[in-house]
Amino acid sequence: QVPSRDLGAAVVDVMATLGLESTVAEVRLLLDGLAKSIVGSSDAVQALSSSAPDLARDIPVCAVFSIVFFAVNWGLRLVLVEPLVASLFGMKPAKVRKFAQSVMEALFYGGFTAIGVFVVPSQPWVWPSDKWWNGFSAGGHEIMRADLRCYYIMYISRYVQMVFSVLIEPKRKDFFEMLLHHFVTVVVTYVSYVYGWNRVGVVTMLLLDPADVPLHLAKVCKYSYEATKRKIWQTLADRLFELFAVAFFVTRLVMYSYVVSSACIEGMHHIPEPGIQGWTCLALLSTLLVLQLYWFFLIMKVAIRLLKGTSVEDVRSDDESSPRSGDERGKVTLPREPKGDGVWRAVYAVSVLAVFARQARVAYSTKGGVESIVTELQVLLGGLTTVIVGGSQAAAKLTYSAPDIPRDSAVFVVFTVVLFTLNWGMRLLLVEPFVRSVLRLRRAQLAKYAQSVMEAVVYGGFMLIGLRVVPSQEWVWPSAKWWIGFSDGGHEVMRSDLRCYYILYISRYFQAVLSVLLEAKRKDFVEMIVHHVVTVVVIYISYVYGWNRVGVVVMVLLDPADVPLHLAKLCKYTFEATKRQAWQFVADRLFEFFAFVFFVTRLVFYGYVCWSCHIEASLYFPKGLPEWSCVALLYTLLFLQVYWFFLIIKVAIKLLRGQGAEDPRSDDEDEDESTSSAQGKSKKEETKKRK
Repeated sequence: QVPSRDLGAAVVDVMATLGLESTVAEVRLLLDGLAKSIVGSSDAVQALSSSAPDLARDIPVCAVFSIVFFAVNWGLRLVLVEPLVASLFGMKPAKVRKFAQSVMEALFYGGFTAIGVFVVPSQPWVWPSDKWWNGFSAGGHEIMRADLRCYYIMYISRYVQMVFSVLIEPKRKDFFEMLLHHFVTVVVTYVSYVYGWNRVGVVTMLLLDPADVPLHLAKVCKYSYEATKRKIWQTLADRLFELFAVAFFVTRLVMYSYVVSSACIEGMHHIPEPGIQGWTCLALLSTLLVLQLYWFFLIMKVAIRLLKGTSVEDVRSDDESSPRSGDERGKVTLPREPKGDGVWRAVYAVSVLAVFARQARVAYSTKGGVESIVTELQVLLGGLTTVIVGGSQAAAKLTYSAPDIPRDSAVFVVFTVVLFTLNWGMRLLLVEPFVRSVLRLRRAQLAKYAQSVMEAVVYGGFMLIGLRVVPSQEWVWPSAKWWIGFSDGGHEVMRSDLRCYYILYISRYFQAVLSVLLEAKRKDFVEMIVHHVVTVVVIYISYVYGWNRVGVVVMVLLDPADVPLHLAKLCKYTFEATKRQAWQFVADRLFEFFAFVFFVTRLVFYGYVCWSCHIEASLYFPKGLPEWSCVALLYTLLFLQVYWFFLIIKVAIKLLRGQGAEDPRSDDEDEDESTSSAQGKSKKEETKKRK
């Protein structure tokens, strides 16, 4: 007979069987520290052990907490909350899901608020704020007490499970915004945890949670009123919303504004050179403050409507296909994440300009001034020209050098300005006037046509450069050469043509980041931002930390498929303007070629690259933070390739059914809305004529 034991002991035994004894011990240590911080005496709290972040130790703990939170969230929701709500209120499935989600959100936000109230004020450095920064340069700020580390890792784990939960939920209209919000929260918490900004990090975490508790309780009361029509629920919803507005103002505007000002003023006084991680934390903290200001503006609009006697309504559709009923029109909406409108563009513009200004400042500090920059440009462009014209044999004479941030930042600024000027100069002065005179396209179609021309030129040009530069490197194949000798050093040293290709590539994408601000506002504004920013980050990390060999292989693989794609778009736009079937036929064949190249380069070849980074590289050296960051970003890009390939298959199926390949992007939201309204008017006129 097997003796009966509790579930916790069984789980511990299973983890021990899997070789996770150290993870089990660490989880016990953290939870014990957290329990003592909540219910123990002050002496017991002061006696807790302290340690610095250790990714090899903390990542498995984070995985355990994420799985537990995910299981608790969905287990309680599916087994308890949804059946109970359905039996008590008789709501429709969509409302039941929203009700259950708000219940679980209120529980999680409330629980973490309570934990933070116990843990954070008990830290010896919590106040005054000058203690957040004193001694940072001397080191030691990364060391945390067990209860604080537990709170930190649990917080990250909670948002990791929220990222996965968003993927399981029925697709909402703000799907990408929610995913972006959760992802950014994970990044800022992780960066502050690893790089010693944990003091200001936990204060921020504590301040951002409390206001959401009355918000989700207000939603629960609102759903209850809609089901029962009892005014008491509506009254409670309105009072809770008022409490939410007050809590939001106090914690997220007054207190959090002080936190950001402390980071910008006091922090910079104690940390004169914050480094890339410090600037990242500052940028993310400032971005969150801008979002709080925008959301408070929405809250004030709702509050004004409440004062006029209008009730609060949550109008989020449960998925993109769920329609809004007619009686929902005119009701006040609870504020939610912005959908890529003006505030996002403003935050985005400020962040981009701040990064560019930072790089320009670094470039200005280059030794030797303008003369050294000109000399470096001659070396890089000369090396690139030598390889393009003379091939690998001529490359033997080229010089080698490791990354030098001040020197390379100057070159980056020059390349970005030149590529930006060429892109928009050719587009506005040459392409658009020529296309307008030949095809007589409308403004929106003309802008899309000119953009596709420039995209085809840029992708094609960089593809040709990559196919000349990368195969000429002595380590290009087999893939084991990407990693052999990495731990001994020297992988960061690059030939001048390779450095030129690298800096040109990152400059090209940074100018694309700037160009998004000048383009007409598209529906996929947020998605384009994420794509461009992630590309810049992964190229930068691989360049600085010696992963340039796999970095350039990825760069040369991601470009070729876009050339036939944009050529297919050009043929499609030409067909729409001329109505000649030959253009549609060429567009369809180019799209088929694009699908084939995409599958080969971005799924097969790039999938092998991800395998090599994750598995093969581990045979030659242990991975640290930069290496795991590269692996994570590469897998993120692989996930995007798989997702895009599913979209390609959908278009391919349409082609097999005899329909042409179509570019569904609207040039901006106003154009799309005007088109739909015009269609609605025409349908009404047809109905009147029939009557």
